[in-house]
Amino acid sequence: MHAVVTKSVWQIWEFPVADFLILARPDVPGLFILNQSARLIWELLRVVSSTEEAARELSLACNIPVDLASRYLEQTMAEWRSGLLSPRSATPPPAGTPPCPSISHNAFSCDCHIANQRIRVVLHDPELLEEIAPRLEGLMTSSSDEIDCVFNVIRNENSFYIFRDSVLVAREADICSIRAVLLQELVRTARGDRDWLAVFHAGACGTTSRCVLFPANTHSGKTTLAAALMHRGLTFYCDDSAAIERNTLSVPVMPFALTIREGSWPVLSPRFPQLNSAPIVSRFGQRVRFLHPECADHTLSGQTAAIVFSSYQAGAKTGLLPFSTLETLLGLQESGFWVPHDRSSIQSFLDWIHSVPAYSLTYSDVDEAATVVTDLLK
Repeated sequence: MHAVVTKSVWQIWEFPVADFLILARPDVPGLFILNQSARLIWELLRVVSSTEEAARELSLACNIPVDLASRYLEQTMAEWRSGLLSPRSATPPPAGTPPCPSISHNAFSCDCHIANQRIRVVLHDPELLEEIAPRLEGLMTSSSDEIDCVFNVIRNENSFYIFRDSVLVAREADICSIRAVLLQELVRTARGDRDWLAVFHAGACGTTSRCVLFPANTHSGKTTLAAALMHRGLTFYCDDSAAIERNTLSVPVMPFALTIREGSWPVLSPRFPQLNSAPIVSRFGQRVRFLHPECADHTLSGQTAAIVFSSYQAGAKTGLLPFSTLETLLGLQESGFWVPHDRSSIQSFLDWIHSVPAYSLTYSDVDEAATVVTDLLK
């Protein structure tokens, strides 16, 4: 007899964490997070010879009727068949890469100082200019110092490409992704090509040695909270992308402008009067202004004191609740994160997540929320 699920069919990495389980397949991107009940199903399917036997064992283990156990089992397996247990897909042929363009009179070019490096950025498309240039304005310089490297960003058919000194470093399908990768690569290059262990869709503020990460979806209030903390004198680390350096497990400063949506202008304008005179930009149908961070030292990096999933809710009382490791991973999965897809990196990432305290923060008063976050840094 053969188990319902065997490693001979799929190569699957298993990472036990507390009472749940993380699974990953080398040929399928992403992590599969199994809670306690899903882990039980996975372990049953590894030893039983039929789904009927698995349903009976699940019924006994969870003290539920067999028909209910059978439905839950079938539902779980259906979800896995679309990802974790999906058929192996043929590797698509590599798409053709356009050559790195030479600078033309239509391209926008600027020189930026980041962490004592002078980096030239060339944007070869008007849409790229609108999406990327406002975030770089606070770093632009007109000095005649020698250029350390050049980044070219182009659009070719349905993809965007980043070249560093004529070498392709990234290809993305949409403009938001290429912008995020470019900003990460600018910082990574300026810091000596350090490797990332993970990258989050998150903001971060803190002291010169420790910071709090705010992973969240768009419209969660993380940028407003980060700006309020910056106004209090905390060090601004990042607004949109937060990276964890592999060797130091620290978060480097990413000194790019914060995107302030119209709803946050009344809250932040008294703190940052310059916001009132900042140009208004239409971005995806919304009016935004850009606020340049106050961070004199771009070489700073800090250890993560806490991960806080912040959520602005009108009229809500300020409340901070601890998150388990499972809740933290599910929250990161929802907000978005990237980890190198190899077994060693995934294990190092999970070890790091397990070591950092995490919380859920609900608030309607940004000053109260800022006080809570500041206390976490003490």
